[in-house]
Amino acid sequence: MQDEIANVMVHVNESMDEFTLNALEDAMRGDRGVVSVGHNPEHPHLLLVAYDSAVARSSTFMHQFHDRGMHAQLVGL
Repeated sequence: MQDEIANVMVHVNESMDEFTLNALEDAMRGDRGVVSVGHNPEHPHLLLVAYDSAVARSSTFMHQFHDRGMHAQLVGL
């Protein structure tokens, strides 16, 4: 079976320090189907998430924001 990697941009409304942002990224990497998570330090409110769309949906990892009391929206690519 061939992987179907999807990329999405997520906009987080809340401000996060580097420690919180790294902890969030680490937690997201543990979600099923998530391949990669990253951000540009100059734009910490934007995260790029790559995931295997054959295994997961964006809702699979969006819970990470809501579980932390954050508000986030998919922006797309």
